[in-house]
Amino acid sequence: MPIAPPAESFLDQTPMDLMELYGRMRSLTDKAGFEKTLPAIWQCSDESQSIKKALFGYVYNCPTFNLGRVGALLDPTRLATTSHHGKDVVILGGSHIGAQESSGIGYIERINGNLVPCCGMLGRVLDEYLQIYRRATQLIKIFREENIVKIEIPYKYLFEKPVSDTARIVINVNGLVDGSALGEGTLGKIYRAHFKIANEESELLESLQERPQPIGNLLKPGLFSFRKNLNHESHEPKTMLEVSLFDFMPEVVASSFPHRRLGNINTWRQFHRIASYITDSFDGRDINVFVLAGLTIDHTIRHNTIIPQFGFWMEHGRALEARYFGPQEIYNLLAEQPIYKPPVTFLEYAGF
Repeated sequence: MPIAPPAESFLDQTPMDLMELYGRMRSLTDKAGFEKTLPAIWQCSDESQSIKKALFGYVYNCPTFNLGRVGALLDPTRLATTSHHGKDVVILGGSHIGAQESSGIGYIERINGNLVPCCGMLGRVLDEYLQIYRRATQLIKIFREENIVKIEIPYKYLFEKPVSDTARIVINVNGLVDGSALGEGTLGKIYRAHFKIANEESELLESLQERPQPIGNLLKPGLFSFRKNLNHESHEPKTMLEVSLFDFMPEVVASSFPHRRLGNINTWRQFHRIASYITDSFDGRDINVFVLAGLTIDHTIRHNTIIPQFGFWMEHGRALEARYFGPQEIYNLLAEQPIYKPPVTFLEYAGF
């Protein structure tokens, strides 16, 4: 059983505009005594993330160092180089999604006018699992007969199949039904619904009729899992993301906004990767490090906001005394800071 990520509601903080967020970060690190600060970022290599990177460097008066790959995959080993390029380090990172939500997917309009899923890489990881889950929620039926709630499970979910390179859903039959099959249905076996489902969803089940209807979102995490052959040694970004997120896919696909949930979980996973690297492997003697992780919302390819979600603060290389901040803590910490304003315009900073 994987460690559970933070609840969706816990991560749903108010987004901050880029310059507000960066200004508050700059005030915080200046007040903490950061010197010769190198800004570093891990994020997807999408064009919609480029303005975010440029403005981060503008506020800290130093071009931004790259720690990431497509899909907001972090390469923590790149952090070793930062100590040779600056003194103290401030790091920003996390996944991104399009602000236009449809059927649980975030979309953005590209420069060519196409409205597409964004982050596209996370969308490709999600798609296979989401489709087979949603198919199962339609094919598994639930109904009421003689005041007994019954469930029909198609044979395709009852017969065990070998693990393959294609994802498949595995139904937890014992968690879904109570006892042996009562009879045959059109596509599979009919069972009495498990008493926990009948008790927990009593109000919803009151409306059931004799005519079977799709089980829908009653098929919750814990009632199913996924199986797939995964190459844990692969360095291909999509496979690396899939390996990292596989254990959490049941929770993701059952979310009302699965694309966003996947982005949040990826941000959470990558944040703890970099925090662990800094405390365990980074040669940060006398170096101050501040890390902020959060979900970027792409309103257009040129305009983003960021939801701060996690923070890490190490002072003077003292890894054992490093502080961690949850969503509400990091938001409050930033909100307390004044907004630093660069002394020159962006064009002046760029040399015009």
